[in-house]
Amino acid sequence: MLKKYLGKIKILKHAPKNKYFGVPEIILSCFLSSIIITLVRDLSSQFHIFFIVMMRNLCGIFVLIPHFIKHQKSLFRTNNIHLHLFRSFNGTISMFLWFYAIISLPMSEAISLSFLTPIITTLASKFFLKERVSKNIFFACLVSFVGVLIIMRPGFNEFKYGYIFCFGSIISWTISNLTVKTMTKTDKTRNIVAQMTVFMFLFSLPFAIPHFKFIDFNAFVKFLFLGITSNLCYKLIAQAYRKNNLSLLQPFDFSRLIFTSFIAYFIFDEKPDFWIFLGSSIILIGLILSLKNKNFESEKSLAQKATEI
Repeated sequence: MLKKYLGKIKILKHAPKNKYFGVPEIILSCFLSSIIITLVRDLSSQFHIFFIVMMRNLCGIFVLIPHFIKHQKSLFRTNNIHLHLFRSFNGTISMFLWFYAIISLPMSEAISLSFLTPIITTLASKFFLKERVSKNIFFACLVSFVGVLIIMRPGFNEFKYGYIFCFGSIISWTISNLTVKTMTKTDKTRNIVAQMTVFMFLFSLPFAIPHFKFIDFNAFVKFLFLGITSNLCYKLIAQAYRKNNLSLLQPFDFSRLIFTSFIAYFIFDEKPDFWIFLGSSIILIGLILSLKNKNFESEKSLAQKATEI
């Protein structure tokens, strides 16, 4: 009898917390992602994309030097070296494609297209990672997808080559998300970020060599900040994936549009039109409704479990 009572207390104590594990990390990573886009747009006026990607990874290594010294014996210890190499190569290609997309398209439009990533990742996590995807998550993704279509207005807008880069990066992102989620089951976050940064530098170096260019102090500071921001962003994503399912975390990725729209307006004077505002509102409404339903169902499920005990 006492065992059943203690089990009931355990469920009531721990279950409600799990709903939001990893959510703050995802939202903060979305904000940092907006900063990264801003820096890339600024640096692209002086440097080639291949060179920017290489310098981003090189500065990321500089930032990780304290970790290399402190954890030199364990930082590169892994049983999944093949996954680290694959994720790093795929990440390098994804970064090339995404950086090309954000300099070829308006920021708000590029971000809106990238929202296909959480939808595809959520569905892929069900089939490849065998995660349980609730109807609420599907509802959030479908409503948000309608918002993305309103922003894109296919058939009404002129086709741009930046779309190809964007769609290519979406596929690579989905693969990276699934790979990182798999690695977090066995590898520590710092190991994932460190190995990814080093391997991505090695993969991007051959592409950057033909585009080497002198860097002044101002550009170096921007590259260094880009490396710091990117590494912190990846660390937050890895931590979030360790704490919760992809299917629950991915809808929060839509907060990137809010952050990026503000930056695009105040820094690059890119004014979102009515359709972007409408599509963004639908995305937000779908997410809010999904969370309300999820909270209700979580409490209901919790009560049922407690009753059964």
